[in-house]
Amino acid sequence: MNYYSLNQQSPKVSFKEATILGQAPDKGLYYPEYLPSVDPQLIDRIESMTDVDIAFEVLKPYVAGSLNNDELYNIVTETVNFPVPLQPVSNSIASLELFHGPTLAFKDVGARFMSRCLGHFLKNEERKVTVLVATSGDTGGAVANGFYEVKNVNVVILYPKGRVSPVQEKQLTTLGKNITALEVDGTFDDCQKMVKQAFADADISKKKFLTSANSINVARWLPQQVYYFLAYKQWKPKELKPVVCVPSGNFGNICAGLLAKVTGLPWGILSPHVTLTILYRIICKHRN
Repeated sequence: MNYYSLNQQSPKVSFKEATILGQAPDKGLYYPEYLPSVDPQLIDRIESMTDVDIAFEVLKPYVAGSLNNDELYNIVTETVNFPVPLQPVSNSIASLELFHGPTLAFKDVGARFMSRCLGHFLKNEERKVTVLVATSGDTGGAVANGFYEVKNVNVVILYPKGRVSPVQEKQLTTLGKNITALEVDGTFDDCQKMVKQAFADADISKKKFLTSANSINVARWLPQQVYYFLAYKQWKPKELKPVVCVPSGNFGNICAGLLAKVTGLPWGILSPHVTLTILYRIICKHRN
């Protein structure tokens, strides 16, 4: 599987290269060159499959050529190693609980998958990668935990002073070793602006090999498809296609959900954001 820049001004790259680079040289986001169809047998037997096996089958096409089956299976085993239960709220509403990971954040799956992929890709390299990330709380904690003690990877997290919870701040600041947290006297937008400036600074790029762990990195948002398959595994009755409402900010999570739907997960997705209509059309356009 190769990935192309949505700005269409950079060469196609492998999943490995897209993960390491984070963003394309033309500042576009990497996107799969084609969308694979989910095996209908996976849908038919999903209730009898383990969560790890589901994650493996869903993600296998996206990493082809960069990870072999054993490598991918080991990575998803370490990624999906906590429960993701679908809990009933009423007779017609259920909630997928995404807070059972090590940092209590829905981003644990994406951060753990990306960290293990990046660590695997760099294990025989002499160069070190600096993962630069801005956070309003949950991203930073998940990334810090996921990348802790990963060889050849240093993580620098920028977070806004006084604007994250005490628990989140401890998640960011107490690990040490290859994790550095910097408190910024400003807002999350100020942190994000500094990160973007760093990526655009040619002098910094010469001295540091930077990549991102925010949702612009395909290895962060693609594995979030797994949530939706795990929810469908638990959904009953199967003949009633559920409508999914996703609270979303930067759209990494809902983009993964739309990708899961377009590639074969049999249900509908609903969100109050009109932007999703445009996003859905983009995904459908590149379906083939």
